[in-house]
Amino acid sequence: MDWLDLLAVQGTLKSLLQHHSSKVSILQCSAFFIVQPSHPYMTTGKTIALTKWTFVGKVMSLLFNMLSRLVITFLPRS
Repeated sequence: MDWLDLLAVQGTLKSLLQHHSSKVSILQCSAFFIVQPSHPYMTTGKTIALTKWTFVGKVMSLLFNMLSRLVITFLPRS
């Protein structure tokens, strides 16, 4: 692998991470919408499980976004 190959791989990774970061920011903006559980969830007690999974999903998305931005920051500029 020569330097041109490394630069091409680096550029591809950088653009993929930037694309993912923009998608994550769109998802974070939509996180402000409140989802009301339906009646069956309320009566079966699954509201807590639904809330926990929603929270875990949002935390994982935020962590991946932060990691993506960290990687983009330390990639050398081309």
